[in-house]
Amino acid sequence: MGLGDVNMSPGRLRSKASSTGHLKSRGGCKTCKIRRVKCGEEKPHCARCTTTGRKCDYEGKFSIVDTPLSLSPNTVWRERRSFAYYFQNAAPSIGGGLDGDFWNTIVPQVCRNEPAVWDAIISISALFESPEPCPELFSIRRGYSRSSNAFTLNQNHQDALSWYSRSVSAIRQRIESGRLDIFVGLITCILFISIEAIQGGTEEGLQLYSQGVQLLLNFRVQIMTGTVPVTEAAWFKDTVVPIFIRLGSIGLPFTKGPLKSLLSITESCSTQQSDSLRHAREGLVLLSAEVQIFQLASVEYTREHGTSNILPELTNQQTILLARLKSWHTSVNNLMATLRSKPLTPQQIGMGSLLIANYQILYIILQTTLTTSQTITDKYIPNFQTIVDQSALALAVTARLDGTQPPYTFELSVAYPLWFTCLRCREPRIRRKALALLRRAPLVQGFHKTKSAISFSERVMALEEQYGIAINRSRNSTPESPASGISSQSGYHGPGVSDLPTLDLAAFLELDFEYSTSLESMPIELGMVPISEIIPEEARMGPINVFRPMDGFPSGTTAKDLAKWNPGSDQMFLRFSWNKRDLESDSWATIYEYVPLTL
Repeated sequence: MGLGDVNMSPGRLRSKASSTGHLKSRGGCKTCKIRRVKCGEEKPHCARCTTTGRKCDYEGKFSIVDTPLSLSPNTVWRERRSFAYYFQNAAPSIGGGLDGDFWNTIVPQVCRNEPAVWDAIISISALFESPEPCPELFSIRRGYSRSSNAFTLNQNHQDALSWYSRSVSAIRQRIESGRLDIFVGLITCILFISIEAIQGGTEEGLQLYSQGVQLLLNFRVQIMTGTVPVTEAAWFKDTVVPIFIRLGSIGLPFTKGPLKSLLSITESCSTQQSDSLRHAREGLVLLSAEVQIFQLASVEYTREHGTSNILPELTNQQTILLARLKSWHTSVNNLMATLRSKPLTPQQIGMGSLLIANYQILYIILQTTLTTSQTITDKYIPNFQTIVDQSALALAVTARLDGTQPPYTFELSVAYPLWFTCLRCREPRIRRKALALLRRAPLVQGFHKTKSAISFSERVMALEEQYGIAINRSRNSTPESPASGISSQSGYHGPGVSDLPTLDLAAFLELDFEYSTSLESMPIELGMVPISEIIPEEARMGPINVFRPMDGFPSGTTAKDLAKWNPGSDQMFLRFSWNKRDLESDSWATIYEYVPLTL
């Protein structure tokens, strides 16, 4: 459920400067009320005060009289309680310290006069307080019938669904009447994406993201024509666009099209000079988006043409991105040195650690993406160690009083750096530390559930390590396939893997599985032999590509490759690869397989 249920075509929306006029409201700023003049109610500061140089403040104390309440006293109390919980717990965690102005100030101010925003934030609050998965929740939202053994929704889940439905209904009515303020539309879009992500509505969240980008592009046109107040234009540039770029970077490859549209209007954004942690984060997020898009293009090119004759355009782009990334790193090091002139706050320590961990990912990607060799990542063991160390620091800062992490975040997170380390670092001790830290990360980041990343990482680690053991035991014979060579040793304790005749990752993913982090089963003494001997090239899984048929097939993939699953166009698939050696010709070939994903 979300804005995806209605048509949010920009042509049907109106800004405050449109012909539909201003919405009637008594929520003007204190200054305009004192002066008894009409307030435009722009947030966070109205245009009238801004243009006349006056201080602009809205009522600091939230008045429940101004909020939309149901008639039931019990429901009224629950709404009030959820709003208080949002302020005290959800808002500070969702956006992190750097986006506090949006989550702690702008959103609560707007909700005073916008029932849809009020309902959305108390829905987020209810889900944030009860983040545990509810087997029935997803089925109810998609209209599936209840199963006989389904669990009953708890009160928070019931409230969240009710309030979210009410919010969507209000936005739909505004759209149908042509009275939806784009400013409000963008805020509700961000809130709805949060609700969908916490509930596991990945498809709905991605659809909302695309619609939100369309709103942004339409809003930018109005800014360029001078029909948008200065304060809203500044809010658009400084807050909303960075949020959507960050979400788009997290959502790749599914967000590639909308994200590239956003990047085209932010090309002038500097990533070389960082005068604040927020500026440093925005610069890194922008680089992250560009590096990941470059990686997708590089993988597809090498898939089709190999690595013997790389296009100059790709090598030039690699060089440019590396130079920009190194420049960003130098700037951030200088910034942190300046900040250390005083004792660092926990927020500064945590954000600094997140920035360095995410920087290391991008550096490794750029250095390795134009080769099909998987052993090349062994050169970057110190970088992987840095990712683990910095992620541990970041998690320590964001931990709540009970030691757990917030269930959901829009902020940069340790999830991607740690997941990347689990998959690409083959040093057994480091990748196990990364997996242990990943288990402590927020349950959801952006569109993605951490639990799925953990489960997949465990299986890849077991698959590679056990196949490596099998290869080392039979060096003089023809290498077996990864799955058929798996023994009962190392980290895997479950049925049936050794009986698989060929590599069948789909079957492997469906098995009951328990991964041990113990190193006792490793048959060689770590540190005494190269990692390339512990897990040889043949045992390593290559680049992973997630796609939907509706978005087009990756290079070399056809409908025939997926036919046995009879998939719908929106079914997500994972394409994985490994390098297979032909002993007779002493040559290598990349083998591809596919697995349908259930989100």
